[in-house]
Amino acid sequence: MKLKLLSKEELTALYQNEMTADFPRSELKPLKAMLRLMDLGRYDPLLVLKDGAAVGYAMVWLPEGREGALLEYLGVLRGKRNGGLGTKILALLAQRYGQLFGEAEAPGPEASPEENDLRRRRIAFYERNGFRVLDYQCALFGVRFHCLYRGPERDDRKVEALHRGVYAGYFSPAHMERYIQLPLKPGEAVKPAPEWVEEAFPGPAVALGERTAQTAAHSFDKMNTAAIRKTLPMKAKTADEAVADFHASQTPGASSFGRTILADGRHVGDVWCYAFHQEDEPDAMVSYCVFAPELWGRGAATQALKLFLDEIVPKYAVKTVGAFTFSDNIPSIRVLEKNGFRLMEEFTEDGVPSRYYQLSLHQEKG
Repeated sequence: MKLKLLSKEELTALYQNEMTADFPRSELKPLKAMLRLMDLGRYDPLLVLKDGAAVGYAMVWLPEGREGALLEYLGVLRGKRNGGLGTKILALLAQRYGQLFGEAEAPGPEASPEENDLRRRRIAFYERNGFRVLDYQCALFGVRFHCLYRGPERDDRKVEALHRGVYAGYFSPAHMERYIQLPLKPGEAVKPAPEWVEEAFPGPAVALGERTAQTAAHSFDKMNTAAIRKTLPMKAKTADEAVADFHASQTPGASSFGRTILADGRHVGDVWCYAFHQEDEPDAMVSYCVFAPELWGRGAATQALKLFLDEIVPKYAVKTVGAFTFSDNIPSIRVLEKNGFRLMEEFTEDGVPSRYYQLSLHQEKG
């Protein structure tokens, strides 16, 4: 079995045809919220394939720091149930994300005996599959949940902080105070809410700036090594190493082009490419695009990439653009696929699984 990332159109069809039948309205997040999270690079709608045929799905919400993932919805398609597929899907997800947070509606006096029995069976299913029930509950938009976790962390307070961070990294403090009770304190009443309530989230104002000697020496002091490593190309450990590797590896005679990335006027990253014209090769390669971590998942990469392509396409008469990324760098993969890059090759270099993407541009002739 394998997992396939869905497009917006594919998610919409799955939501309308399957999820609205599988989950009660009180538990189902609006489709527009999922689509917005996809735009931010914070949501993985996954289709589960077995022998090429769809058998299930999982909806996964990614926290800002990419530590684990919140499993929002897990479903096996009708006609495929009771065959152990749920267990196999959870194993795939655990392998992909390392640690999983979960929420299962808690039994309570407001529900019928039959409904409470269903809720208990659902929790028992997760426990059989490596999840443990945490020592805190939560209430989300008026619905009370048991909190679940599968992963190596044994300290519930640390898990709670990561779990809360999924929501705090998306919602404003005022929205969190009104609708997200995480944790739900002992004896605390659940705040009533009219299902999921979305709010507006303006992204940063991204622009490109000139790369000068001063900005080239920018060291990204606010980034930790692991954060940088996730966004840089092979072998580079710092932004300066990436520049050096870029110059050393580019094709002789190629033209290099780099810009700084500005968010609300602050220097927060760099993007660089080289352009050339050879038969059977792309016209340009995006060598690297690195951001300060506080901008991850806020649409900055998509904005910067679009602005950058708008500059290099006319400057170098570019018709094709290539880009490499690590296979486990889901945010980068999401940005590339969202912006029209197509997966061309999967390979392993120095033991690291990687991917090569390519964007074809159809320019109108004047």
